[in-house]
Amino acid sequence: MHRMRNSLLCALAAPVAAQKLHCGVGTNTFADCPQCLESAMNSGVFDFWWNWDYAVKVDMSHLNPEVVGKARKTFTPMIWGTKLPKDSGFFSLGGEYVMGFNEPDQYGPACAGDLMPRGFGCGENDFRPATSAGFASLFDPAKAAKEWQKLVNFLASVPERASSALRKIAAPAMAQSPLPLDDCSQDPALPNTTKYCRGWLQHFKEQTLLLECMGLSGQKTNCWDVVDALPIHAYARTAQEVKDKIHQYHKVFQEDFDGINGRTRKTLWLTEVTMGTNDATDLVKFVDDLMNSENGLQNRQLFGFLDRVSWFSQWSVGSFQLGSYAPHTDEAWSSSLFEPTTGRFTPHGLNFVRHCRQNSTSPSAGAPAPVAPSMAPAPVAPSTAPREHSRPKKESMAPCAVGAAVPCPGTGSCAGNQCCPDGSTCPSADAGFKDCTDSKTEDCTQVTEEIHLLMLSVLGHSGLSAGVDL
Repeated sequence: MHRMRNSLLCALAAPVAAQKLHCGVGTNTFADCPQCLESAMNSGVFDFWWNWDYAVKVDMSHLNPEVVGKARKTFTPMIWGTKLPKDSGFFSLGGEYVMGFNEPDQYGPACAGDLMPRGFGCGENDFRPATSAGFASLFDPAKAAKEWQKLVNFLASVPERASSALRKIAAPAMAQSPLPLDDCSQDPALPNTTKYCRGWLQHFKEQTLLLECMGLSGQKTNCWDVVDALPIHAYARTAQEVKDKIHQYHKVFQEDFDGINGRTRKTLWLTEVTMGTNDATDLVKFVDDLMNSENGLQNRQLFGFLDRVSWFSQWSVGSFQLGSYAPHTDEAWSSSLFEPTTGRFTPHGLNFVRHCRQNSTSPSAGAPAPVAPSMAPAPVAPSTAPREHSRPKKESMAPCAVGAAVPCPGTGSCAGNQCCPDGSTCPSADAGFKDCTDSKTEDCTQVTEEIHLLMLSVLGHSGLSAGVDL
């Protein structure tokens, strides 16, 4: 079975030259924790970072000039919604990429709505439109394609572009499956309409191929092939679910990753990833399973088409809990790579850095020399190290395969994104784990709530509230 899985993964891998995996972090906590940004830059392994905005929004006046220069150059701006940037200062930061819309393939949650109670980033009188990218109109890929054309042509017209290193654009970031399973042409705010658009990017590709855009390099082409990278997001309980989603995207967009059939060659980015838990021990293992060089992302023969991975690093809010599990004191920073007061790395943060450094310092990676000891991340103090808690031993999950219907423990079966009776799910590209059909749906509801709460935390902490230009 192990050999069969590896053979399948090899068959899915594109004939792309194995290159360094670029590590990064997606967070807006640096505004409150400049020392966290300093730790990231001094680690020597973070090639990029982003904050769902096109402005850095961090007071770096007290940081070392070398750290400031590195932070500016490695910042990747994002045009989060349909509102065009008010200024073009991000063209002069030194980076070569800009990212487009954020998760237009899912509707909700919204402030002043049932899905977003106060305490998840919403003030008492806040109102935030539902959909991550701010407008339900982006949910329809045909309408989003026209908004994309406006954005790309605007960026190409900015005078600063001529003298800027910024020459590449990443496609709208996806949260859902690449498989075209939903009708996304209806307003998701209406009753009895889908709130998730699986296959959004494929429909978007079909529409943008029909439109003309001016690329950031100054050449006209269709509005799809101006894209240099396809970002996706994955929140899961196992690293295998994340890897399955990556391979699903590779299969659907293989001609783009291979640069054949008239398509420009693109790479895949995993720009938001974490595990649906606050358990510090589980997070460390999740990083190992995701990033290892045997069957993880550092195996560049299997994942050579994946160019970037950035950990979703956010702190927990006071009411944050996963199902019936409330986080312990040592887990209060949730998925964050950094301690909120000291800026030092958390246990899974240190593990992420270790895996990234393994690649960065390999002779074939073409990466800078290792960081001097004085710049290495400080070890976690004993007072903040995770304590041992007596918890029930977790049962192993059912061995489900993408798209397959297989027996599950107890009654029922697991297919697509349905749930097994023990609460586990098939590897799925859906963040919401919808459409659970077996008799013990309460198990699936708990899984859904875990992922849902993470998504709420993402939006609530990302500054995507009433004060954000939409």
